[in-house]
Amino acid sequence: MDKNLFLYKNSRISYHRFGTGKNVLVAFHGYNQTGREYAYFEGVLGKQFTIIAIDFFWHGDSVWQEVEDFLDEDMQSIVNGIAKQEDLHAEKFSVCSFSMGARLARALVRNFAHRIDYFILLSPPTFSFNKFLNFTTNNPLGLNLFKYFVNTPGALQSWVERLYHWKILTRSVYVFTSKFVGKQERIEKVFNTWYAQRKLKTNFKTFAQILNNSNINVILIVGKNDSITPPKGMIKYISKLKYRRIFILQKKHELATPETKRVFEELFT
Repeated sequence: MDKNLFLYKNSRISYHRFGTGKNVLVAFHGYNQTGREYAYFEGVLGKQFTIIAIDFFWHGDSVWQEVEDFLDEDMQSIVNGIAKQEDLHAEKFSVCSFSMGARLARALVRNFAHRIDYFILLSPPTFSFNKFLNFTTNNPLGLNLFKYFVNTPGALQSWVERLYHWKILTRSVYVFTSKFVGKQERIEKVFNTWYAQRKLKTNFKTFAQILNNSNINVILIVGKNDSITPPKGMIKYISKLKYRRIFILQKKHELATPETKRVFEELFT
C-alpha cells in the first residue's frame, strides 16, 4: 500500500493506493478514520480494483486551506488530479463510502454519473442525520450553536442529553454525538470537517433519478445492530432504485468486519 499527497490550490489531500486490478475504486472512510482502513479488503478487492482511498479533511494529512467553501467542482478536480498523478485512465470507475464518507461519495457520483459503475454504501448516515448536519453548518442559528459548543468545553454533552430527553434529537444523532464527540478536540475536528463540506448537500429525490438514469449499480451494506446509523430509512430508499443489491449483516457500525469482507468476496471474486 502506498500513501501519497495531492496538492490542490493551497490545500493538500492525502490518499492511499493499493490493489492492482484494472478497474478503479475511489473510497471514502468514516469519522476519525483514514483511507488506510480499506487495506483490510485488499485481499478480496485488490485483484479486480486499484483502490484510491482518500482521507477526509483533518483526517490523515488532508487539510482544506481555502477561503472558499469546498464544492462539488473541487471534488471533481481533486479526483481528476489524483487519477492523472497516479496514471489511471479507466473510462468507468466505482465509488465506495463508509458512514460520513457518503457525503463526499455522493458529490463524486453527481459529477461523474455517466462514468460510475458501482456505488457502494457502507452504513451511510440516516436522512435525519443529514438534516442535522445541514442545520448545524448552513443555518445561521445552528452554525452559531455549533460554534458555541466548540468554544465552550463540556456544554455539548449536557445539551445533547436534554435535547434527546425532550425528543428533539433522534436516537442516531444522540448516539453519534455521545460516542464520537465527547471530547473537546473531537468536536473541533468534527466542526472543521463538516464545515468544509457544508455545501455538498444532496436532494435525495434528484439523486435517485441520477442513479437510475445512469444505470449505476448501487450496493447497500448495513448492520442490523447499527445504533449510530439505523438502516431502515436507507433500505427503503435504496429498494426503490432500478439496479440495487442490499445486504443486512449481523454487525454494528463498523467498516472492517469479516461479514463485510464476505459480501465483497461474493460480489467481486
